[in-house]
Amino acid sequence: MNRCSTAPTLPSVAPATLNARLGAMRTDILPLCDRHFRAMEPSTAPFSADYSIEYFRCTAQFCRRCFSERLGYVTPKWGEPPEVSPNQPRCEYHVRPMFISSLDRQRNLIRYACPEPGCREAATEAVGSGSTARLS
Repeated sequence: MNRCSTAPTLPSVAPATLNARLGAMRTDILPLCDRHFRAMEPSTAPFSADYSIEYFRCTAQFCRRCFSERLGYVTPKWGEPPEVSPNQPRCEYHVRPMFISSLDRQRNLIRYACPEPGCREAATEAVGSGSTARLS
């Protein structure tokens, strides 16, 4: 079963064009799960015979949270389009969902980073605040 199927949101273009436009997923980042802050791991879900969808999935047992560089944090449900939260921090420059890069347990701060290579946009949010992240 695909844990992060993003089929309903993919454009209908030839696979070679899609891969060229989307580029490969970064494997030099390590997002943390936004539910319980465990490390996520790279994963691949087959989309068709020609290509697959790459994403990060939580390593906690029974957690289905995923992070996609295009969608942000989602919990996919079989046969349904992913529900994207409007409260996810986005990079103001690239307009991409940011991922949780670290958790400062002493200050109770979540740190977000942009997945775009070379981008220095960052944001912080208090743990459990439910407020929108502050760009720093």
